Amino acid sequence: NLCRNEHKIDKILIFTQFADTAYYLYNNLKNRGINNIACATGDIDNPTDLAYRFSPVSNKVKDVKNELRVLISTDVLSEGQNLQDAHIVVNYDLPWAIIRLIQRAGRVDRIGQTSDKIVCYSFLPQDGLERIIRLRRRLTRRIKKSHLKFTRCGIFYQRKTR
Repeated sequence: NLCRNEHKIDKILIFTQFADTAYYLYNNLKNRGINNIACATGDIDNPTDLAYRFSPVSNKVKDVKNELRVLISTDVLSEGQNLQDAHIVVNYDLPWAIIRLIQRAGRVDRIGQTSDKIVCYSFLPQDGLERIIRLRRRLTRRIKKSHLKFTRCGIFYQRKTR
């Protein structure tokens, strides 16, 4: 729904820890009619080429062919890439290290970002599993304990009610 309804014209950067999950998401979104989509994992020769197609303005790339609207990536693109043509970041799964979340959001929250707001979505485990592993509580506690201030990313783990 994020790609087709809430952000149907926005560029969306989706992160996952695992290549298999990235390919699963790619195939699923492609089958649902999402076009201009690609998948960057450590399995491909040059993930930076996909970063340039996804974010040509911030990378000063002219005459881009097949510009991407949705880029699914493992953490192969979570550091050292300029992806601020987008302002939507999705954490499909949550890494154990808080710094990884900050690095992911930092791909779009950079100098040259033209949006007033960066939106970060994080998918949490289903309630049954969440009760067992208490991931949300542990990550929230670690974020508070680390005294890190999120600039424009806001709160990562706020529940959205429907």
